[in-house]
Amino acid sequence: MSFFSFPDTTNPFIILWWVFSHGGFVFVLIALGYGIWWLYLDYIQGEYVKNTKYVYLAVDVPRENEQTPKAVEHIFSHFQGIAKGGNLIDKYVTGIVQPTISTEIISINGYIQYVLRVPAASRDMVESAMYAQYPNAEISEVEDYTQDISAVFPNPDYQMWGAEIILAQEDAYPIKTYPVWEDKMTESFLDPLASLLEVMNRLKDGEQIWIQLVLSPTGNSEFRKAGIETINKLIGAKSKKKVSTLDSLANIPGSLAQGTAETLLKTIWSTEAAPAKKENKKEDAPNQLSFLPPHMRAIVEAIGEKIAKLAFTTKFRVVYVAKKEAFNGARIGAVLGSLKQFGTLDLNSFRPSGTMKTGADYFFVESRTNALRRKIMRHYKSRSMEGGKPIMLNTEELASLWHFPVSTVKAPSIQKTDAKRGEPPVRLPIGEETEYVPPAPEPEYIPPTTSNTPPAGGPPTNLPMS
Repeated sequence: MSFFSFPDTTNPFIILWWVFSHGGFVFVLIALGYGIWWLYLDYIQGEYVKNTKYVYLAVDVPRENEQTPKAVEHIFSHFQGIAKGGNLIDKYVTGIVQPTISTEIISINGYIQYVLRVPAASRDMVESAMYAQYPNAEISEVEDYTQDISAVFPNPDYQMWGAEIILAQEDAYPIKTYPVWEDKMTESFLDPLASLLEVMNRLKDGEQIWIQLVLSPTGNSEFRKAGIETINKLIGAKSKKKVSTLDSLANIPGSLAQGTAETLLKTIWSTEAAPAKKENKKEDAPNQLSFLPPHMRAIVEAIGEKIAKLAFTTKFRVVYVAKKEAFNGARIGAVLGSLKQFGTLDLNSFRPSGTMKTGADYFFVESRTNALRRKIMRHYKSRSMEGGKPIMLNTEELASLWHFPVSTVKAPSIQKTDAKRGEPPVRLPIGEETEYVPPAPEPEYIPPTTSNTPPAGGPPTNLPMS
């Protein structure tokens, strides 16, 4: 059998061997090399993450907090400072991975606390951003509250529901944000978190609700490009099609043939007059922005405003865990219902992920649901970006979802500072303790005399004489 002759098609093993021996082994080697490279990157990145230390910070603000979420938006912008790049050695030898910041609101037995999980190396930066907007806040390091709950399900003591929250439409479409709840006339602010905090405040003993936003300052340029493409589709403008590497390689033969044909034509027509090129008078069609109806124009403007601000790759999780005897499924609907107020029908809204939530249908329901419980709990406890596809939220959207309650929110179990912290006088002397000595008594006051009797010794000798 010659090298190019095709083998007997009745035996599949002979066909496989023929393909392998006639160059198919190259693809096997490429796949094997890719697998080894992937395992190597996973190992060095895992070691880097393992050696990265994180701290947990509990944040309490004064009870009479008058700051709106605008202050927290500035804080989120400051969080972009943890962005970490690197050269090829950092990426493929050291295994540097972009660190994250997790902003969380938790309720344990109705006790509500704001928690941050930040890299230890960035703690000063985070605290500075907090104190810049909330000078009277109290920030203290705490333990990880998730340690008391096992990620093993079925669990003899606890029942759990959890989900990743995703956007109903493309990332470029914004959700409803806090400026909508600001009344310009009365200068009042109706806190959109009030309903969620009220639900968390009503928990009984043995119940816990965890809200988590894991933030990674990556993908801003890609996010903006995707938003511009979405705008171009809406207004009918043409956008440049991005050509992938594979498409470029596939176009090489055609480009070579076209170049060869053009060279031959130039050679043939070199001695004679070159044919006149037809002018392409076709112009790009103008976009339809000026012809859009008002609601479409508002959508375009809203997308433009969203992609104009800094954004984070975000993993949004919600977990409700409780003792089996205290588990109340109505809490799940209450939490999801409180997120509905951030959505609009023409822009964007939140919904639980179809693949990353504790629920299954038809076959092996309980075993598949427990597998999802274990997976979601592990990802929550590790503050991981793994799981479903993350979403992109800008600083204004994040500040709408995670901010400190204003003074009008009366949920009594929210942890707040009782009083504002005062600073000592600048010139207050501080020295060794000494015994207290009372001041000397002042001399008794004697009023002047009003009688006409001259004092003893006679009048002064220098008085003028009449």
